[in-house]
Amino acid sequence: MLTRTLRALAPALAVVVVVGLTVAPARADYWVCPPIGDCYLVIEKPGDGGGGAPPGGGGGGGRQECTSGGIVVPCWQAGWGYLNPADGCYYILESPQPPANDEAWAGHEPGDGAVYRQRCYGDVIGALVWRADSPPGTPGSLSPAELAARAVKELPMRGAQIGISPNPSGTGLVGLPVWLWTVVTPQTWGPITANASVPGMSVTARGQATRIRWEMGDGRAVTCDNPGTPYVKARHGAAESPMCGYDGYSLPSRTEAGGRYTITATTTWHIDWWVVGGGATGTETVTRESTTSVRIDELQVVTG
Repeated sequence: MLTRTLRALAPALAVVVVVGLTVAPARADYWVCPPIGDCYLVIEKPGDGGGGAPPGGGGGGGRQECTSGGIVVPCWQAGWGYLNPADGCYYILESPQPPANDEAWAGHEPGDGAVYRQRCYGDVIGALVWRADSPPGTPGSLSPAELAARAVKELPMRGAQIGISPNPSGTGLVGLPVWLWTVVTPQTWGPITANASVPGMSVTARGQATRIRWEMGDGRAVTCDNPGTPYVKARHGAAESPMCGYDGYSLPSRTEAGGRYTITATTTWHIDWWVVGGGATGTETVTRESTTSVRIDELQVVTG
């Protein structure tokens, strides 16, 4: 919000605001710049997904501050259009578009990209420039898939928060079953959602883990389509895991470097994304990895 003094300077700022223009740091770079009012950042805080189905989403946000010489200036200006933070210029679609023989088309045909009026560094009149795509910061500058990639990047998906019996700080025995599980949180198993927006379009992405492949360090692996069951000694004893486990090592781990088996858990995440309000949809698959280790010894029988 401009102070009283700055409000008085606003008409002048409309001419020279872009000199030295900078954008304050933010967690992400998708901003909504309405025709009236300040630009604002839209980021959905990662959540539990609520169990609902697409379409979904929601909003959250912060504020973007565009400044010149330490003075906050509009990110959108009437008659000037939207700020492109990459070059510090404002762009607005020229209306009507120039005729086909106009040099502003730079040899291109109408319909092949578009002509914009660019105003930089206090130039009130500006210049007509042809662009194949919408300038950054303007509506339509990103495709749904490109915006979805930003939403997917915001998903804080992690590898398994590994639980294992025998405990990594202790020692297991050859032939005894091994329990495998992950602590279940939205970040380790899902569901979890994130939202990314630009003017005129918002995309929601939702991630859900579908399986974990456990590489046991002895050349064998187990794949489980569930997060597994935590082991409780008083309850489970020497039983096998009902959901996700390994039938046991056949050799003591002294054959391995360091005397331990390294266990690698690779979580596969399925991601759905969709344009909020209807439109394009898509899916992606990503993986996240985490590791632990376990020592396995032979049972020592004492006689005599």
